[in-house]
Amino acid sequence: MVVTKEEIRTLLNKLQNDPNNRFDFDYFSEKNKNPFEWKVVLEGSQGSIYENGYYMLKIVFSENYPNSCPSVYFMNKIFHPHIHSSGSACIHPEKNDILSVMECVENMFFYYDADLSHAYGEEPRTTLEKNRDQFIQKAQQWVNQYAKLEDLDKFYD
Repeated sequence: MVVTKEEIRTLLNKLQNDPNNRFDFDYFSEKNKNPFEWKVVLEGSQGSIYENGYYMLKIVFSENYPNSCPSVYFMNKIFHPHIHSSGSACIHPEKNDILSVMECVENMFFYYDADLSHAYGEEPRTTLEKNRDQFIQKAQQWVNQYAKLEDLDKFYD
């Protein structure tokens, strides 16, 4: 099954107009409005070590959506073992639909130590394995350094 540009546009429009949707999806680039590339700002979950952080995510759909999971990239830096230094997130949602994907990404804020055998981020994984307190300290330092709300302006075109 191949998803068309129109189907992805329709999905985006539906989510943008759904009062029950808590995510604010939009085209990643307002200039070219590629329907296969979306953005969303995700706030670090309350009670997690990423609390008070704001993250710009780029979501890239393939033509195989929803048979394949969209790719998720953190545009600003985050110290997390399941996020590569390039920003690519290693996620395994129960379903490939976009809301399940976003719930999976939100859960990453709490379950950063889950299944480290699939960890993308070499330095965060190693730090977490050796010294959990040092990992938490560095993750919180990166929240303060790279995930400020006012810093998200640089990601808008």
